[in-house]
Amino acid sequence: MRFAITLNMPSHKGNLVHQVVGDYPVNSLEDFLDELAECEFIIVDEIYKDDITKESRVNGPIGINRLFVGKVKALRD
Repeated sequence: MRFAITLNMPSHKGNLVHQVVGDYPVNSLEDFLDELAECEFIIVDEIYKDDITKESRVNGPIGINRLFVGKVKALRD
């Protein structure tokens, strides 16, 4: 399932928060939050939107520390 995860930390572009779009193998937002609550870090497959083709592509796995997560939104695949 795909999620938009807002982190309470600056982005590399200088924004006060950083948003990551990622895929994680669960069936619901509730399942993702349960996983997040159990682990200090969670690994998602980070998704980037290609600036040229405007298509989404998998950038690879990224670890996210749950202490920095401020908001999670379920997205359509």
